[in-house]
Amino acid sequence: MLEHRVAGATTTARLPLSAPELRTAVQGWNRLTSALQRTWADRMVRRGLLGTSLMAAGSVSPAFLPENTFVEPASPLIQRFGLEWLGTGAGRVVTTVLLAVGMALLVDAWLRMRPAHGRKAPSLAWLLWSLPIMLAPPLFSRDAYSYAAQGQIVLRGMDPYAVGPFWVPGPFADQVDPMWVNTPAPYGPLALQMQHLVVSFLPENAYLSALAMRVPALLAVGVLAYALPRLAERYGVSGRHALWIGVLNPLVLMHFVGGAHGDSVMVALVTLALLLASRGQLVVASMTIAVAAAYKQTAVLALIGVVGMALQAQTDLAPGASARLRAMLRHGAVHGAIVLATFAAITQASGLGWGWIPNLSVPVTLRSLLSPPTFVGSAVEWLMRVGGMPESLYSAPVPIAQTIGMVAGLAGIAWVTWRVAPRNPVLATAGSLLVLCASGPVVHPWYLLWGGLLLAAVRLSARQVRAVVFVTLFFVTYGVVDATVVNGTWALGVSAALWMASRLRANRRRAQEQADEPVPAAVLPRL
Repeated sequence: MLEHRVAGATTTARLPLSAPELRTAVQGWNRLTSALQRTWADRMVRRGLLGTSLMAAGSVSPAFLPENTFVEPASPLIQRFGLEWLGTGAGRVVTTVLLAVGMALLVDAWLRMRPAHGRKAPSLAWLLWSLPIMLAPPLFSRDAYSYAAQGQIVLRGMDPYAVGPFWVPGPFADQVDPMWVNTPAPYGPLALQMQHLVVSFLPENAYLSALAMRVPALLAVGVLAYALPRLAERYGVSGRHALWIGVLNPLVLMHFVGGAHGDSVMVALVTLALLLASRGQLVVASMTIAVAAAYKQTAVLALIGVVGMALQAQTDLAPGASARLRAMLRHGAVHGAIVLATFAAITQASGLGWGWIPNLSVPVTLRSLLSPPTFVGSAVEWLMRVGGMPESLYSAPVPIAQTIGMVAGLAGIAWVTWRVAPRNPVLATAGSLLVLCASGPVVHPWYLLWGGLLLAAVRLSARQVRAVVFVTLFFVTYGVVDATVVNGTWALGVSAALWMASRLRANRRRAQEQADEPVPAAVLPRL
């Protein structure tokens, strides 16, 4: 060999091709490249990729970028590419059109990819669709900017449960929504340490720190893409259908990847915990729930699913309601103790303490009309205002309605736990999370993904699938219209809403023609 004849040349030992580690790595690489090729070959994947690319291009606007980006002197990056005009009226129209058309293409691709008559949803479409969004500013929410500020607070050695972004003045505080500048963090200690870790790589760049919050979110979607189809298959539901409903759903791209919400990590870990529990690994599943709750506390409701699976696994359960109640209380105490101990250990290791408990009321300061109790209370308040009633009276309906909503929500969760968990633990978990969302005082579109994605692992009728599609298109439209209003181009948002309505009608007609009941898991290959 020529390289052996060169003076001073050294040779490196090669691992034998038959080494198990090398063979496994090569096989994994081949599977990945093969999956990517199959995914790229699908015309709808390419259409969806074009859609997310247009969304990324349309996000370069005042609707999503920090407020001072287009203020003279404009951001250096905006100046370098001569994009100052995007902050003008004409520029806002252009970016809004790009965003709306991109979202329309993504939705159209998703609807056409629905598994029916042997069609399979490509397993890595979510990854290709996410790539353009990873480079866009935070979409449909400014929470990622708050995450960056909270990470900076921890990095500087301050208590994020005691101070808000105001205490890190400059770029980190300036890009946070003014509503949350003075509010401390309500998130779990693991979420704050993850934000700290992300910011530690970019401690001097607030904007890139916010963008980097998408890294854990994208990894979470990857975990979801692994766990959700497998969980579905364990309950006799098509894994490909679960992938289509729960992972390729446009709301996942909009809010988990685009918005970089920490809810993505929580939902992914809850799904993984339910998969582990379905395999009989109940202790590990409970510990996983604790990890998810350390990210966002809502995850504790997944304990309902674990208790339900533990009840199903019990072979000596005596008949009768009293025996079932005792068994549920026993399993709840055991696995609840595991969750609490693991959560306490994570909290101790984080060094951040339990300051999030009094801060749970922070999000409630926002009046969210998407919340049914808040909407009803606000409607009554408006009627009382119009009727000329004094402030002492018309200020009462909203908190009263919210209190009633929370009480009704707790009752609903208790009913789901008792009636549904023993028969269908996954549905019980999804139902309890959705009840909590609907009965809470604040609802954001991504809150519906807490339990909504788990419905992908439940056998749904054709009518129920159409309901999922309707809700998805409604909240996609809501997000697009909201962005157009912020951009001062609300008329285009109304046009986008009309298009979404027409697409829903066309999809319903196509679904009826295809007789599209979910395909049994046995018909489709395992992911």
